Amino acid sequence: MGGSESEDQSVKVSDQVSSESIPTRKLRWKWGLAILFAGIGFTIYQWFQLAPDRTYQVFAVYGGIRNIFIGLLIWWMLISGVSWKARFKGLLGTILFFVLFFSLLRVESFEGDMVPRFQFRFLPTAEQRAEKYFEQAAKMPQESNADSSTLEVSPEDWPAYRGVDRDGIVRDQKIRTDWDVRPPELLWKHPVGSGWGSFAIIGDRAFTQEQRGEKETVVCYDALSGKQIWTHHDYVRFTEVLGGPGPRATPTFYDGMIYSMGATGILNCLNAITGELVWSKDLLEEEKLDNLQWAMSGSPLIWEDLVIVNQGIPQETSKVNPRSVVALDRLTGDKVWSGGKHKSSYSSPQLSILNEEPRLLIFHSKGLEGFTPQEGKSLWFFPWTNQAGVNAAQPIVIEPSSIFLGAGYGAGSARITIRESEQQAEPDVIEDWKSKSLKLKFNSAVVRDGFVYGLDEGILTCLNLETGKRAWKRGRYGYGQMILVNDNLLILAEDGRVELVKADPKKYTQIATFQAIQGQTWNHPALAQGKLFVRNSEEAACYDISDAAK
Repeated sequence: MGGSESEDQSVKVSDQVSSESIPTRKLRWKWGLAILFAGIGFTIYQWFQLAPDRTYQVFAVYGGIRNIFIGLLIWWMLISGVSWKARFKGLLGTILFFVLFFSLLRVESFEGDMVPRFQFRFLPTAEQRAEKYFEQAAKMPQESNADSSTLEVSPEDWPAYRGVDRDGIVRDQKIRTDWDVRPPELLWKHPVGSGWGSFAIIGDRAFTQEQRGEKETVVCYDALSGKQIWTHHDYVRFTEVLGGPGPRATPTFYDGMIYSMGATGILNCLNAITGELVWSKDLLEEEKLDNLQWAMSGSPLIWEDLVIVNQGIPQETSKVNPRSVVALDRLTGDKVWSGGKHKSSYSSPQLSILNEEPRLLIFHSKGLEGFTPQEGKSLWFFPWTNQAGVNAAQPIVIEPSSIFLGAGYGAGSARITIRESEQQAEPDVIEDWKSKSLKLKFNSAVVRDGFVYGLDEGILTCLNLETGKRAWKRGRYGYGQMILVNDNLLILAEDGRVELVKADPKKYTQIATFQAIQGQTWNHPALAQGKLFVRNSEEAACYDISDAAK
């Protein structure tokens, strides 16, 4: 008995000594909390002080999350004070969380401010839904009532990007605005291939561009039924992380032909009635040029016997000087001239009358340049750029000698005056004013009665063209697009809804709204014969909103 008690006491003493010899580990939580608060604080500072626009604010958040994560990882593995077993368990748990998250979800796309949109992986992609739709449609009769004899432009047609003058203004059409009483009448809606272009509509035909698998496709639809009439395919595919796959430009109709610019630089001339290829040019391949980061996006411009388009970027190994614009014979595709000395961007060529003379306006990466359309002679240049080197909005001639232009990524907007005379060797380019308001990232503005209306980082803004002062800023539409119909702004928001807002410099007044399509929408709306055509990279639809409709 005595021996047993002695052994028990010995064990107790041994356990006590053993427990005292093992140091107690304490979580050094204050260090982790300090890293978290410091990271959040610095991110908030960047949001308000360093970020010039919404995109840079989002980038600041991304950078803040990255820095906080790295800081907490270093704290947990090196400073936290917990056992190494706990540290590696925590690290393994974090890795498993991210593996599980991205096993269940995929990044479907990015919004205009670079915020990702997630979707469950078990759901079909937009491309898969479109592919299934066209497989089913191919098995069904595709009879169309569209006139197949001739196509001629009427005042109520929409033959090109943003309308006949590329100014986003609807003329010779009346629409109803009492959508609560007489809502827009859906004529058709169905999936389409990926792409960020809009429609050209002539008579009862609607033309657009889509990516269908590995084929970049020009499509002709029956405007009243949405049935496919013909397609033309090029076996190319462009895709990138932020914008996704598909062509970016809108086809142009002229004199019975459709002119299309593909994302990889393939310029096609097609018979608008049959879809038969007249001629085709691979501009990047033939001129030994590289593509733009987000692809060739400028819609072809027709002036007299020329088709005018943006060019790509000279390759590093090439000794050719930059040429931001090229003109081809519209009937043969033969090169007529090329001009400009600045890197191309995403705005489309614009033909306007300045000082009573036709002038070609090219808004490239470094600024706005004016040319003679006949021979491509550069006349003047106005520098207007941003950190990203991206100019995508259309310039607007607001008076016989004045131009409004805007850009995103913190650049803002400006009004310039071009003074030309026979006595001057070179025109004078005068900056009338500049403003941080109306940062047009990749959406264009419209002008009415001395005021310009546009989406300033997604918020509708009215600006006085005489002073550059903001009249008001209201309503959130994301990176959508707009057109002007009489005295109303018709806005196709980034989430696919359509709204009517009064083009009134005194106040913001919303008139009507409805959800037109689903999915991320950067495409321009088109209005022809009282019918509204909308699309994105997932689906397209046509609504009758004419004033005569019942």
